[in-house]
Amino acid sequence: MDKRRELFRKHYEHYDIRKTAIERKYYHSLRVMDLSILISRYLGLDDKDITLASIIGLLHDYARFEQWTKYKTYSDKDSIDHGDLAVKRLFENKEIVDYDLDVNDYETVYTAIKYHNKIAIPYSLGNRSKLFCKIIRDADKLDIFYLRTNKSLVKEGGDISLKVEENFFNEQSINKMDVMSYNDEIISVLAMIYDLNFDYSYEYLDKSQLIWKMYSVLEDKKRFEKYFDYIDKYIKRRMG
Repeated sequence: MDKRRELFRKHYEHYDIRKTAIERKYYHSLRVMDLSILISRYLGLDDKDITLASIIGLLHDYARFEQWTKYKTYSDKDSIDHGDLAVKRLFENKEIVDYDLDVNDYETVYTAIKYHNKIAIPYSLGNRSKLFCKIIRDADKLDIFYLRTNKSLVKEGGDISLKVEENFFNEQSINKMDVMSYNDEIISVLAMIYDLNFDYSYEYLDKSQLIWKMYSVLEDKKRFEKYFDYIDKYIKRRMG
């Protein structure tokens, strides 16, 4: 795994690593890799599949550096779908070959990276592909929640749109195309919790208190209180 991490570091160093936005995504990828390992162990996967999950975690945001360099944003809505771009670079450009994977795992890696950022996992995927999609999607979200505890990364403002509010209280994920303001974005991040797949993820959130740490950095706490209260109760309900 050290060789693969070094390859990924070289990929990262190809870009302007002096930029905080670039550096942040590099360390996000390392944390998601570690979270993927923790989830995989919780699920009782064998060593080979734990390694596979960790590689997917490492590479899931492979195209983020390029996205920021070209568009100066990480918003897929305002630039390009970074999951689609990642698999294009890794598989069409054959950069995946350097990571020394069993070719029989290529399809699993491809689908997990491609769909890690989509609103839902396609029903048509096989069970193995779905499993690794679920692992990376949970690991990615857990670190996104962690990042939102950094006050400098959170912007507030604008109305909370009716559609976003309805989806939230209907316990549904929120499509990024429906996000019209910074406050919509805050609610959409909270709503990611509805899409978590594993008990481990809910236990992780409960023990870490990440949700309330997210709340603590907000300026207009009163405006968001009912959403955080609701999601806290939802987490406890999911934990039984």
